[in-house]
Amino acid sequence: MGLFYTSIRARDLKKSVDFYTKRMGMKVVERWSPVPGEKIVNLLSKDTGQRLRIMWYSKECEWYEPYKKGSEMDHLVFDVDDARKEYDRLVKNGAKAATKLFERPGMAMGFVKDPDGIWVGVRSEEGRKKK
Repeated sequence: MGLFYTSIRARDLKKSVDFYTKRMGMKVVERWSPVPGEKIVNLLSKDTGQRLRIMWYSKECEWYEPYKKGSEMDHLVFDVDDARKEYDRLVKNGAKAATKLFERPGMAMGFVKDPDGIWVGVRSEEGRKKK
């Protein structure tokens, strides 16, 4: 198991991407919108290979919440060999489920909450080698 990425919420997606690329030297590696009202930008640190995911939600998105101080941290995701097995283990051992496990071809991911309510995900992807 290893930390795969850290995710933050942005009030202004363009300003956040500009900050992390122009000031912090990160590189945009992917932009996508998996559901209506959600925009995701994945960045990579050129020096360390660490990943940062910036999330933006419109009011129409199920994940939207009004901005409040302290809600900037969105979630952490750990890369695991078997997301279903790890998710079930976490819930069985008392972690509170934040989402159901969701799967698409070749990938699975689910979220639980840490003691402070931060969402922590486990994900697995077929053919992906763990470091």
